[in-house]
Amino acid sequence: MASDDDNTLLRAMARRIQATIGATGRCLITSPVELAQLNTLGLDELRGFAARHGWTAVPRLGFTQIEFFAVHLPRVRSGLV
Repeated sequence: MASDDDNTLLRAMARRIQATIGATGRCLITSPVELAQLNTLGLDELRGFAARHGWTAVPRLGFTQIEFFAVHLPRVRSGLV
């Protein structure tokens, strides 16, 4: 079981994902090196990694791509029901 707290590569990847999400709202991982690192995690671990950072992870095309999105809570508009 890999943990981003114990793994320097996952911590660095988390910083890159966060920077990309901050700029574009999403991050699509397609690099073989980054995918290899993320594929060391099981699906539940991948989702936990994403959740700890406030993201949602969506594996695509049989884990040949992994997309991360920021988790946005719905806004309540005053005066509208």
